[in-house]
Amino acid sequence: MPVQKSTPLMEINHISVAYQDNRSILNDIHLTINQGEFVSIIGKSGCGKSTLLNVIAGYIKPKHGKITVQGREVTKPGPDRGFVFQDLALFPWLSVLDNVSFGLRMAGVSKQEILERSKEAIRMVGLSGSENKSISDLSGGMKQRVAIARTLVTKPNILLMDEPFSALDEQTRESLQEELLRIQKETDMTVILVTHSIDEAIYLSDRVAVFDDQGGIHNMIHIGLGKPRIPEIRVSSYFNEYKKQLMQDLRYDFQIQYESEGSGI
Repeated sequence: MPVQKSTPLMEINHISVAYQDNRSILNDIHLTINQGEFVSIIGKSGCGKSTLLNVIAGYIKPKHGKITVQGREVTKPGPDRGFVFQDLALFPWLSVLDNVSFGLRMAGVSKQEILERSKEAIRMVGLSGSENKSISDLSGGMKQRVAIARTLVTKPNILLMDEPFSALDEQTRESLQEELLRIQKETDMTVILVTHSIDEAIYLSDRVAVFDDQGGIHNMIHIGLGKPRIPEIRVSSYFNEYKKQLMQDLRYDFQIQYESEGSGI
């Protein structure tokens, strides 16, 4: 069912998650995400960013709160939410086509539909002509494209991405960022990205959620750089202003801790 632009696609309602010893991982996360939005989450390691993605995906049940997508509560994984993991988990002995189509085959989709949807997903990530190549013969960037295609083939409305480009060189990373924005425009998917890269978050996002050290949202930054994004925006004064703001936000926890220890800052 089509979602109106003005209608919130997802409501993250006061989500809290804790370890078995009751130490908090996520602390009262509340966030509304609209159809077609690109939202990035940044913060120090261990602050709960990936945990929130797993709650949205339905892999982790929160201690408190709930998540709804188009008004329906998330209680388990579903095809409406695709997940691209940091660990690509591709099958190196299979071809590109067989990797991309694997989930559809397990779901019992007809052979003709599998072929059509798999080739379309491969086209979307720019790998047409590589369908029969072995995963072991691909570069890191091409493997990442296969992982994205494997998720796109299920036609999710929400794409969850956990540091998908972190292991790539800068040139490949920027190229895939451009591809991701193109795919989002083509599909109108909502994307939620976890990243440690401030530049990546600014360039890709409509909004950036800055997590604090207690598993909460310290600040939400609206990125007003317009779309489509052009590569030259990365060196603009506007881009650097957002970068300065996010760097200050990420230092917030350190400053609070330092003050609590009587540093005199």
